[in-house]
Amino acid sequence: MLRDQIIEQINKLDSEELMLVYGYIDLLQKRPSNHQTIPNDAHLQVREALKGLTGSLSEDILDARAERL
Repeated sequence: MLRDQIIEQINKLDSEELMLVYGYIDLLQKRPSNHQTIPNDAHLQVREALKGLTGSLSEDILDARAERL
């Protein structure tokens, strides 16, 4: 787990390095929270862009891949 790997690395640091890490943690905790939910309508934009296409998108992708090989 990542947390265990980080703790293992922290345990190897000297006092000066630990102070730097502490400073980084302090900065992270003080930053404003940007965890607000932002509506993501990307899937609607894709649907809009593709709605006029005819045929099979899957076949077109497979054909394009085959041409590259």
